[in-house]
Amino acid sequence: MPVQPHNYRSVLCLCLSGIGDALTFTPFVQALHAARPELVIDVLVMFKSAAALFHTNPAVQDVLFVDFLNQPGWRSLREMLAVRQRNYDAVVAALPANRWEYNLIQVLAGGRRIGHRYLHCDRINLNFLKQDAVCEDDQLHVVEKNLQLLPFLGVPVPAQPAGLLMAITADDRCVADAWLQTRTLGQRRLIGLHPGSAMFKNHINKRWPAAEFAALAARCVDELDADLLVFGEPAEQALKERIVQQAARPARVHAVDHTTLRQSAALIARCAVMVTNDSALMHVAAAMHTPVVAIFAYTNPRGLYPWQVPHRIVRHDLPCSPCFYYSPKPAGCRVRLDYACIRHITVREVFAAVLDLLNAPRAEGNADHPAVDGTPSSRIG
Repeated sequence: MPVQPHNYRSVLCLCLSGIGDALTFTPFVQALHAARPELVIDVLVMFKSAAALFHTNPAVQDVLFVDFLNQPGWRSLREMLAVRQRNYDAVVAALPANRWEYNLIQVLAGGRRIGHRYLHCDRINLNFLKQDAVCEDDQLHVVEKNLQLLPFLGVPVPAQPAGLLMAITADDRCVADAWLQTRTLGQRRLIGLHPGSAMFKNHINKRWPAAEFAALAARCVDELDADLLVFGEPAEQALKERIVQQAARPARVHAVDHTTLRQSAALIARCAVMVTNDSALMHVAAAMHTPVVAIFAYTNPRGLYPWQVPHRIVRHDLPCSPCFYYSPKPAGCRVRLDYACIRHITVREVFAAVLDLLNAPRAEGNADHPAVDGTPSSRIG
């Protein structure tokens, strides 16, 4: 795509999805700031966790929060009209943004509208309202898809994109260290687990069963002499505690609680490996440069694998998978296999991926396009 000659002075980035999508947008923000340091870059979010991420990003000048989900529509409209008065030259919609509501928010924000056209449900979600757009390519990682928008702002796509950025503070690290010290952890190898996932769009069905996570934790204790940290947001506390109880290793498996997102990230940075469903914490681990074993169900690993970090993807390559795509439609097992793509993955397969990753050279996962199909370490089963 040729670089456009626009001389924009201010850009508003719409990051209206969750923390994982916000993280995969950070290479775009870093590339834009590196090429145009004089440019004002603000971010609009509707989740406080995403706001916490961008508040410590040195490329972002201001973070705007509008609680679209929990406040009356008239209040959101009033706040968007205040955003419009800031007179942004351009408004960029971070992927995924294939919803008609997001497109109307972009119109309300003012400025030239930049974003993607989508492979599914594109017109019905008003994506034609974007004035500069690139077509979605499902063979690219979401980071690469976002970077394709840079030429509309007069910036070439970098030959070597940056990794994900989650800037944690010295205080965050101190809290994480204290959390470990009070539990006498950190002397042995630490392995992180994230058994949760987003709940919206029926995504609870991309969770590997809790009993399997518990069995994996017990095996990591017995065979790797590791301590296990079980991560998740406060709403997943019961799930975390169930895994601790089922693992039957009370001194070696610990639910991480009473920590903020950035403090949890500092703990993840201390782990030798993070084993996680396709979730926000998978991307947090990548941002912390922690090797990842990612368990995938019906989402597309080519677009979502842990970016620029050593990793192994465990998935069953069924003829119907991946079947989920960016649109307002919720996930569903349309071939009536009861999500066999995730439920039939075994502890043996995931543990083999953990061993393979622990034994691999640390630098090997920095390739831009690691294989996600066709090898025992990336497609198991």
